[in-house]
Parts: sequence; C-alpha cells; structure tokens
Amino acid sequence: MDTKEILKRFEKVATSYIEELSKYSLDEFTRKPSEDEWSLGQMYNHLIKGTLHLHLKAINQCVNGTTSDGGEKTEIGESIFKEGTFPPIRIKGPDTPDFTPPNPTGKEEVKEGLLQIIEKMQEIERKLSDIPASQKVQHRRMGYLNAEEYFQLIEMHFRHHLRQKERIDQFLLKVSK
Repeated sequence: MDTKEILKRFEKVATSYIEELSKYSLDEFTRKPSEDEWSLGQMYNHLIKGTLHLHLKAINQCVNGTTSDGGEKTEIGESIFKEGTFPPIRIKGPDTPDFTPPNPTGKEEVKEGLLQIIEKMQEIERKLSDIPASQKVQHRRMGYLNAEEYFQLIEMHFRHHLRQKERIDQFLLKVSK
C-alpha cells in the first residue's frame, strides 16, 4: 500500500468537495431530496464526523498502542480492501441521532472541517510507517483494521460518497428548473 499515493488521491477528492461548496446556496446545501435521505450538508457532516471521530481516532489508538494486537477483517472488509473501493450500492445506516448528522448552519464550518482533515491526513501519512501493522482497532462492519488500512478507508469513504453527491446534485438540478 503506497500511503503517499493514497494521500494524493485523498487530497484530490477532498479538494473537489471544498471547491464544489461554492456552487450551492445554503438552502440548496441543506435541502433533502426526501424525508429519508440526507442533504449535501448532512453528507458532508457525515464525512467530517466519521473521519475525525472514528477513523482518525482509530489511527491514534494504533499510534498510542491502545488497541488489539491482531484480529481479522470481516468478509466485507476483506472484499472492500481487495477491490480498493466500496461496492456501488447505497448503504443505509441506522436512523438514529448519533448516526444521522445534522445539517450544517453554514458552509464555512464545513470547509474548515475538510481543511482540518486534509491537514491531519498529511501529518499522519508521515508517521504511518512507524506504526506496527499488528496494532488494530475493530471497525463495526469491516473487522480489525490497522492504521494504514484506516488511512486508506478514509480515502475510499470520501470517494464512495461521490455517488451520493451526484444523486443529490441531480435532484437539485431538477428542482431548480
């Protein structure tokens, strides 16, 4: 796994998310296509919250050694890492307040969150080779992942949500006509 290449791909996709922010009014950014779907703002907040509070937190646990020593991926985890991407399917999480992100109150807070993640990813990439691969943290769906795998997962997660973003963009185009 080439972490410099993963970082480059991540920076490209995260930068595109930032650049796209200027295309939307706050009303468009927070408009949901339907009651049971997320707005763009919620999707962006999901990426930010998941990255900062789950994936980067797991990497820090690997750095600090507060992890399991070993453990295996689940079948879906093996498949996702073998393919290097999430399957092109919609994944519905639980409809709970801790999973369903709120709409942002402004686009600037979203931009700041994304810039913070880019900075943290750059810092972490320099340290990854020093973290023992045997230090793993359990992911609720993918099983036990090490720091490099969580690093890769962040980039794959951002790419995965581009499909959702496309669907919401299509919805916004239709309602603006």
